[in-house]
Amino acid sequence: MVEQFKKTVIDGDMIMIHQHMQCTFALRHEEIVISAPPIAELKDRWPALFCEAQLCSEFHRITNQNLLYSLFAALDKYTPQLLCKKRKNGSFGKKIQNVLMAYEEQDKNNIAAARTAALAGLPMYLKEDSSEVFKTCKDELEANQDGAVALVVVVNEEEVPAGVPFETHHVSFVLEDQVVMSHRSWTDSVVIMFGLIYALHLSYPEKLSGFFEFIQVVLLNLDGRKQLKPKLQALRNELD
Repeated sequence: MVEQFKKTVIDGDMIMIHQHMQCTFALRHEEIVISAPPIAELKDRWPALFCEAQLCSEFHRITNQNLLYSLFAALDKYTPQLLCKKRKNGSFGKKIQNVLMAYEEQDKNNIAAARTAALAGLPMYLKEDSSEVFKTCKDELEANQDGAVALVVVVNEEEVPAGVPFETHHVSFVLEDQVVMSHRSWTDSVVIMFGLIYALHLSYPEKLSGFFEFIQVVLLNLDGRKQLKPKLQALRNELD
């Protein structure tokens, strides 16, 4: 499978890769769920899983949902409320106001900016600290690639307004202390990272567990019968 993937990537024949992944799905999913192999082993055995197109296909095989389309459609529904919500005073409240002020400086016709601000602000509404998972740096050489789960963003600007990466140069996906994928868009990267965690049956990072659970249950309605934690249910009620 590994050699076939390398060869077909060079040849540009991704159709064959898709067919291989489709045929081996049951075996692969059982292996991931039951054996929980390390990321390095998964990357060696199933390298196509760390290609965006095949990851999205894998997510569809598991959930019957289009990862990017479904998540962004649901996020867009809540984005207006997230970007105009008033928050009480306090450290998280001030951070949210800073995010909203930074968004006010962006082009309002840019849907990517709205999505970025909404996703960046969501952990703050849940009173979660995203700094150990969503990291920024100004140079790839400075990038800290340690962590069980992390997105490391190289930014173009000297300053990132309110810590929100509206403009990025490069985003690295880190799982178990190694870079497994890269992307250009931070917003797309957050969605793809959720897809990776879900498809690889990984645990959500503890400090952002509410953030990812909100994506899973509220935005994508996966395991919708699951009883939400009080803070998630409260936010859901405020947004609906």
